[in-house]
Amino acid sequence: MAWHVLSSTYFDFDRFARESKADNLPEHLLPKIAGRLDATIHQPRSDASSRLDRLGALLYAYPEHWALARRVYPLLADGDAVYTAGCDGGIPLALLCGLRRRSVSFAIAFSDTSRPRTRLLGWLLVLLGVRLTAVVTTGQQAATVRQSFGRRIAGVHVIDGQTDCNFFRPAAERVEHEPPLVASSGVERRDYATMATALADRPIEARVCFASPNQTAKTRYTLPDPVPENFDFSWLEFIELRDLYQQADVVVVPLLENRYSAGLTTLFEAMACGAPVVVTESPGIIQDLIDLDLVLGVPVGDDRAMKAAVDRILGNRAEAMARAAKARQYILDNYSAQSFLERLASILTDFQQPSTTP
Repeated sequence: MAWHVLSSTYFDFDRFARESKADNLPEHLLPKIAGRLDATIHQPRSDASSRLDRLGALLYAYPEHWALARRVYPLLADGDAVYTAGCDGGIPLALLCGLRRRSVSFAIAFSDTSRPRTRLLGWLLVLLGVRLTAVVTTGQQAATVRQSFGRRIAGVHVIDGQTDCNFFRPAAERVEHEPPLVASSGVERRDYATMATALADRPIEARVCFASPNQTAKTRYTLPDPVPENFDFSWLEFIELRDLYQQADVVVVPLLENRYSAGLTTLFEAMACGAPVVVTESPGIIQDLIDLDLVLGVPVGDDRAMKAAVDRILGNRAEAMARAAKARQYILDNYSAQSFLERLASILTDFQQPSTTP
């Protein structure tokens, strides 16, 4: 049996390794996962798709993911296993194996199980006899998978997110800014229109790192129109993003309604840097963090509640920093990159054993 690891997005892992060693980038876990499994990493290439791949993309994902499936399929033998860091990379290859009766096991990380097409294709994979285990981030996602994919799915595992707490860390000294610095980051399911409405008339400076490695033409977000004078949207290097978290008086994670914990990466990074955080309420981990009073939560689209939460932090710095310190420790104890790696490695190692009916 041989393991293969698929990435849904292309990454220069050699650069990540060099730059993380130099403390310029967080460590990327996929090479470590592949190392634990003695696996080869396969990545999509945007210039390698054909007309057939473009037709496949009408069903699901993007042409480069179907091209990746065609490229990896001949390398697979009966009894092999595949871990995919995203369903857009994994489902096309799993479909190909199922349709051609190649006996390959798949462990797929599902980010959005609420999409009808994802649920339908997951059900189809199980119907085709593909040995499939789903890795999700919330109990609600796990329930959706069990309900939608069918009883014959090999397994469903909830494994929380992670962040590199060695890279994302508090500054040696945090200073208060005048006007206060409010930060944010990310693209997927972001509601920057509500954030701008909440803070446009406030005496603050808002800086947004508007970037995401997974952004596509289908990525949903809102932007203010026009952009308020006290807002700046720009792209930042990781080291600049860390500096923004470290220096921010408040980090706001404004989200559209979603069911799969969008914004979790930004949330964990900001918490690991010891920044006070305001986040839009979402099911799963985010709501847990709000309930533990580690971050302040506000309802979806509620600009007044968001403004009040930011004012609460700026009006009581001692309370805010005490909450942020507890949040940093909670991330260290529960969501470090190393603990994530150990949990995932355990799941995948167990996955090598014969399946049982859940």
